Amino acid sequence: MVRLTNGKSRWMVLSAAGLAATAFSLAAVTAPTQVRAADAPNPEGVKLFEAKIRPILAENCIGCHGPDKQKGKLRLDTREGLIKGGLEDEKQIVVVVPGDPAKSMIIEAINYKNEDTQMPPPKKNKETGKTEDKKLTDEQIKDMTEWVKLGAPYGEKPVEATKKE
Repeated sequence: MVRLTNGKSRWMVLSAAGLAATAFSLAAVTAPTQVRAADAPNPEGVKLFEAKIRPILAENCIGCHGPDKQKGKLRLDTREGLIKGGLEDEKQIVVVVPGDPAKSMIIEAINYKNEDTQMPPPKKNKETGKTEDKKLTDEQIKDMTEWVKLGAPYGEKPVEATKKE
């Protein structure tokens, strides 16, 4: 217990309380701004996403990893789904680490580095019976890698699958 016997002691007690309240108020006001700034998508990344990545995902990924179907319990039509990842044998799988393509399974999969994880997967041609490679082009892989480096930002609306004719 602090006993206030003179103005000087009282000033010190009030200063300590005032300082704590001020520090708490400043932290509460500035913390959300800092979080939002860190989460803000890179404008260059969003531009790349809209021009090149959205079409790649729409044409090659959303049919199996979208709102209607989720192989591996993975959705790629939204950034939230991409960041959440998928499930394999009831184990959570990290698909992308924003800013780090080397740790992002999606980059390994599109490069066909692992025979068990090749995306888009090779498909068997019904007419010829031969397996056809569906690997993305070198330019598409380069664009996807750059997009992950830039933080894997998405546009404002979900990616929709390209209608196959």
